[in-house]
Amino acid sequence: MMNKKEDEFLFDDKKTKKIMRKARFWSTVKMIGVTLVVTPIVLIALWYGLRTLSLNSAQKVMDDIHIFNEISAPNVQISNQVYDDNLLGGKITTTTYKVLGVQHRPYIWKPIKSNYNLFGTLTRTATSSPIQIEGSESLAETYQIERFNDYTGDREMFFYHPKISYDHYKDNISELNQLEKNTLVELAISFDDSYSFGEIKSKLPSEVQVDWWWVDAYTDDTLDFFKQGQNTISANDPYIYGFQSEQSKPKPRRSSNDEVETFIQNIELLRKSKNFEWETNQVYQALVGENGAMEKSDVKITGAVVTGTPEQLKSLQGQTYIKGSIFGVISNQK
Repeated sequence: MMNKKEDEFLFDDKKTKKIMRKARFWSTVKMIGVTLVVTPIVLIALWYGLRTLSLNSAQKVMDDIHIFNEISAPNVQISNQVYDDNLLGGKITTTTYKVLGVQHRPYIWKPIKSNYNLFGTLTRTATSSPIQIEGSESLAETYQIERFNDYTGDREMFFYHPKISYDHYKDNISELNQLEKNTLVELAISFDDSYSFGEIKSKLPSEVQVDWWWVDAYTDDTLDFFKQGQNTISANDPYIYGFQSEQSKPKPRRSSNDEVETFIQNIELLRKSKNFEWETNQVYQALVGENGAMEKSDVKITGAVVTGTPEQLKSLQGQTYIKGSIFGVISNQK
């Protein structure tokens, strides 16, 4: 038979266990409550953080695409950019157009589709090859066969580099008189040499609208490779560089900034970016002077894209500094 002290001990032990169970219960309830409150807050904060990072990354990539288009893409301008983002990145669709003639008629061109990751790096840009109908018997002929854009069906322009000797040069300027007078024509002209910006502007007839200038941005190694097959440089090639002419813009949109200086600034901007770093470093290596910097005098012009009616472009006939000329878009005015 238990004495009084033993009985009190058992009673206290049971009471303690009951209190502990009750404490554990309320501790669990409290923990669940805190979890239920905190978890949504953490998830919302995480979602908001990732969403903000994704949106900032989308904007950065769109800016890089826009700047790269400014130093490449002959006579192709951006009209709009739309992104479809998710928490890990997203897709960007860049709609583009060309400018035709002194009235700056827009001509819808192929959109650019790109993927980017959460950290603002392009992971993929959709590429495609132009349509080629004819065959050829030699490599040199292959680079001069007519090709057509796989989105619009229009001719793709190409250029002749002045440091490469070609067996044949096309002269589409001589065919302007075969076109109807209300036609708007896009024409790639290749020069016989590399000229300073001021020098070539003074040579071209004043009535001819230049929409894009082709810059000689090729290293000696690249040109040696091109010489082996008499490569022409297609307007849709990833290694063609230049800049949009202010003349191609409606007067209210024209800038007073120096076009060559803007080109150099855009190269420097993209060299600091994760996107297009390799491409712009290639341009930098080709253009940088002995002083280790790119200057206006380092930028030489080897060709241009001009647009207008056949009558407006006829003044290019007989210009001895034009080595070759290739039709691009040919459109009837509406």
